[in-house]
Amino acid sequence: MADMTTQHTSQHFFSSLETTPDGLSQGEAEARLLIHGLNQLEIKKKEPLWIKFFRQFTDLMVLVLIGAALVAIAVALIEDQTEKLVDAYIILGVVFLNALIGFIQEFKAEKALEALKNLIAPKARVIREGAETLVEAKNLAPGDLLILSEGDKIGADALLFEANELKVEESALTGESVPSLKTVLMADTPPFPQKAEHTVYQGTSVVSGSGKAIVFATGKKTEFNKIAHMTVSTTKDKSPLQKELFNIGLFVGKVTLLISLSLFFIGVIFQGYSIIEALLFSVAVAVAAVPEGLPATITIALALGVQRLARKNAIVKQLSSVETLGSTTVICSDKTGTLTKNEMTVTEILLGASHAIRVEGIGYAPEGKMIFPETYHQGDFRKLISVAAVCNEASLVQNQGSWRILGDPTEGALLVMAKKGGFDLEKKLLNATRVFPFDSERKRMSVVAQNEIWVKGAPDSILELSTRIQSEGHVIPLTPSIKNEIASACQQMGHRALRVLAVAYREKLPEPLTNALEAERELIFLGLIGMIDPPRPEVGPAVQLCHKAGIRTIIITGDFGATAKAIAQKIHLADTNTPVITGEALNRTDKNELQRILQENQSLIFARVAPEHKKRIVDALKELGEIVAVTGDGVNDAPALKRADIGIAMGITGTDVSKEVANMILTDDSFATIVMAVEEGRHIYQNLRKFVWYIFSTNIGELTTIFLAIFLGLLSPLTAVLILIINLGTDVLPALALGVDSQEKETMNEPPRDPEARIMSRRFVAHFVILGIIMGAMVVGIYILDLMVQGWRWGEAIFPSDPRYRHASTMAFVTLV
Repeated sequence: MADMTTQHTSQHFFSSLETTPDGLSQGEAEARLLIHGLNQLEIKKKEPLWIKFFRQFTDLMVLVLIGAALVAIAVALIEDQTEKLVDAYIILGVVFLNALIGFIQEFKAEKALEALKNLIAPKARVIREGAETLVEAKNLAPGDLLILSEGDKIGADALLFEANELKVEESALTGESVPSLKTVLMADTPPFPQKAEHTVYQGTSVVSGSGKAIVFATGKKTEFNKIAHMTVSTTKDKSPLQKELFNIGLFVGKVTLLISLSLFFIGVIFQGYSIIEALLFSVAVAVAAVPEGLPATITIALALGVQRLARKNAIVKQLSSVETLGSTTVICSDKTGTLTKNEMTVTEILLGASHAIRVEGIGYAPEGKMIFPETYHQGDFRKLISVAAVCNEASLVQNQGSWRILGDPTEGALLVMAKKGGFDLEKKLLNATRVFPFDSERKRMSVVAQNEIWVKGAPDSILELSTRIQSEGHVIPLTPSIKNEIASACQQMGHRALRVLAVAYREKLPEPLTNALEAERELIFLGLIGMIDPPRPEVGPAVQLCHKAGIRTIIITGDFGATAKAIAQKIHLADTNTPVITGEALNRTDKNELQRILQENQSLIFARVAPEHKKRIVDALKELGEIVAVTGDGVNDAPALKRADIGIAMGITGTDVSKEVANMILTDDSFATIVMAVEEGRHIYQNLRKFVWYIFSTNIGELTTIFLAIFLGLLSPLTAVLILIINLGTDVLPALALGVDSQEKETMNEPPRDPEARIMSRRFVAHFVILGIIMGAMVVGIYILDLMVQGWRWGEAIFPSDPRYRHASTMAFVTLV
């Protein structure tokens, strides 16, 4: 087969692609690197630490506090009273503490992410100057000749000129779980079409076979990086919490400015204060109005939530993403590797024409029993698993307690099945004396073993060549009626989205045996083997919990619709009426029609979609007012991950691009971890409401104390420093306690909150305003009572230096605390 694929590779073919059969010279490769740049991804420049730190000061509420501190500094300098700088120092200290907490948390999250980065192969085998050599993948240049073999990660986009049953796993780009068979471009003259079947792409992996290819695109010109560029150009919306805090900050800022200006003019015009005195008092009121402990409290509460999530296999990159998860209304989930294990698994065997065997256990671990029918022949079964295991080019290996497949996942699934059935894989290689590899024209593979030819392949191909069938230990004629039974069983397996293979053998070999076609005739049919990439065991309960919590889950996959629907039905994410919409159908659907489909169907499956389709679906959901979480692992998922309110990347199978743009990364790739994170987000939001209510009610109490005293013609019992002490001592610490309050039982029994709902609703505000007014009135009452006990009479002037004022002010301070 390899000889056939290289016949067309003429000198003209190489020269047209600006290379030679001996590859590039070292000097030419270096010259091309200067022109085209290094072959590496640059999603975005790394942000300097100082920018990360100063970004913490951009919150509107923080800016109000900084403004108050600057006014306090100006007043102190004008009056030449350095003791008044204490006000400014305290305010700036609170601001700095908040920024430091946020910065440290982001820094820790980034350090955790650095350990997850592992996508493009650091080395690549190339032919340069006629000799095979190993180079760093970043130094690949257009024109380099790549050598590909099983297990290699491909470092650049390249056009194949030699291929020997080459299969490439491309799920990172396409989302498809089944490896793609690659063929050679049979053309001598340009232009050479860069079709997917003739091309290998950066970031994909060789699962079986071998080949050679000419690099034609590196760095920014690869398909991988084109999608990455789409990701960079995608805008990221603010999280619901960021929007909410901005609105709160805007509200507080407006109220503070209005109150401060009013008090300034009242003090100057009606109370006879100097401009400096009135300004200083206005600053004190501004400090009372601004909940300076709120940013720090929210930051700490979110940071604690992030730490809890990290211990449960979820790394959150931005603090606000924790709360966003809690408000999620729709999860758009990939299928391969997210809902499924990305490990092909045999689930059914049809022995002969009528004996159905059920195979338990999922994934590559050879654990799980086989459920046999009451009547079946042990010899027939032993023959079937022997043929499946020996007519096989994959290997099943165990490394540090985990099992993995070297080679094609489909063939690996057969090995796992054989081991579950008791076949000794150590003897596998001893059986086969000659191998005829799988070929896309024959649609089968065969080996010579024990003086027989053992065959596996596509059911229609095997059935067509079979004349007899082994049943109950006997070989009998394969009649048309039996063939129809087998074909019907195969069709039913296909309806269950199983990938079906047939196995057969021939007892007497022709002499001499020169090619596979001579031997693969008059076969004895053994049975059918059905397999599927199974759902993760924890996904079903997690999906049920999502339903209970009122969260929709939509599957968006590059795989086939029937396969995706079968998986969705297994995990109760779909039923027989669930629509399956293909990427081709999406191309014919306008925005309004897409939004109608999304609104009318509770469960949906989008199959065979391209990256732009996934992003388009997310855009449509967001325009409908949904809070969208998107899961993904491939570079094809990255634009949608960035566009979503919360992008969730897989830490094990995820690509660098997906991890870069995601808000959260799952270190165990488990869908169940997402549901746990949603629960944590709701928990945090519940606590957020508690301490926002607490902090604002106390601040209203402080404002009421000040305003009521002024209204009654009294000296304010609270100074700026006293207010800050109250806020720091009795706001932040109790609020922190509320921030870590235990979770309420009904957290996941309620639907997601309305995305348009605000913490500062009228009812919510009315409650804390009423409580604050009662609190302030009680404090002023104690203040007046204490003054009267000390001999003060109504209408008598009182000054800050008066001991009676100091005593009454202390009583008011203690009462408010």
